Amino acid sequence: MAVCGRHQGWVTEVHSMCFADVPAWDRHFDDGRRFRLTLALATALVLASQGIAAAAPSADDAVAYGNGQAYERLYQDHVVPATCGIALERPRCNADLRIIQSLRGAVDAADTVMQTWLASGDVTAAPKDWNGMYVTDQAWADRPESSWWYMAGVVSIAADLPETRATSLYLLHVPDVFTAHAGATPADFRGLVRSGGTPFERLKPLQAALLANPGVTPYPAPSFRAESKADAQLGVYVSTLQELIDNPFALSRPESRAFGQLVLARLQRVNDEYGVKVSFASVRTALSSPIPDDPKQLDSVFRKPLARAASLKWPEDRRNAFLLGVLVAQVAYNAAVLHDAQADAEFRAQFAAIPPYPGISAAVRADVVAMLSLPNLYKGGTWPEINSAASKASLDIAADP
Repeated sequence: MAVCGRHQGWVTEVHSMCFADVPAWDRHFDDGRRFRLTLALATALVLASQGIAAAAPSADDAVAYGNGQAYERLYQDHVVPATCGIALERPRCNADLRIIQSLRGAVDAADTVMQTWLASGDVTAAPKDWNGMYVTDQAWADRPESSWWYMAGVVSIAADLPETRATSLYLLHVPDVFTAHAGATPADFRGLVRSGGTPFERLKPLQAALLANPGVTPYPAPSFRAESKADAQLGVYVSTLQELIDNPFALSRPESRAFGQLVLARLQRVNDEYGVKVSFASVRTALSSPIPDDPKQLDSVFRKPLARAASLKWPEDRRNAFLLGVLVAQVAYNAAVLHDAQADAEFRAQFAAIPPYPGISAAVRADVVAMLSLPNLYKGGTWPEINSAASKASLDIAADP
């Protein structure tokens, strides 16, 4: 498998994290074999039934684990850059880059290009190449525990990718890395990398244990204010979930799944409150299952059920607040990723017709005025201006609507 770019820092040939040998892998995937049983859940249940509780990692190990997660997310985002076009994902994209920059310990031109791109998340600015970073043989010798936890951070996310020929090649050597360094494995995690099967089958038991301890923190982390403010937030979150569905790698991440579960639970609660006969149980089940990469499957199991997110049975103020949040996030994503001029004009025309909801904050009100004041693409508007204004509005609604 090809090596990605020149290397600095923790660099070695121990394993390759490059997709270069798989043509156009970010656009076309083999169907692959789907698990009928969610092995991660099964392993967690077995561990629980046996009364096995892994000790929490030390502070240093937790940092190494988080560093591995940051690298894995950023590598995936480099391959599928639309993820960082999502307004609520972009802050973490930037935070992950800062972590990798600090780990390199030296200026890397590829990181500078990444930084420029992530300032806006606009896919047209995404770099074609980026220099990977790997755990060196020397690091395994000098810091075996932190090296293990770094690789565990990678696995905690990568083992949930949609299983295809491309992703299987991506993970092909990772189980062997753990086997080669079995002596560095913490006692609570020994024997969890299987000796045979696909890379996903070999890594799932380890991932299940990691998701139990250290655990999973939802991202984005939903917080809901009261009444219509909460509904504006919910609108932004539902759009964010839809945008994650557009990017199945990002959707597959445990923290994205956890975020989706919280959003769907809130959406169900509001609909139940007003007697709306709709259920999002099938979507919640899909979020707990292997994420498909096929667009038709994604439409069937995610998008179609979410088309009934809100109802005319909701009070008008709450419905308007929800719709405002939905449209703000859609305008931001369109400006960063899709660049559909007609959609922008239509979204913002709908947006202009929505009255301010009760309790709207001064910051959000100002954001809305600023966004509506920008001309559309047919009248001289630019994607960077629209992206910046709508992204700020999305983040401000999520923070304090």
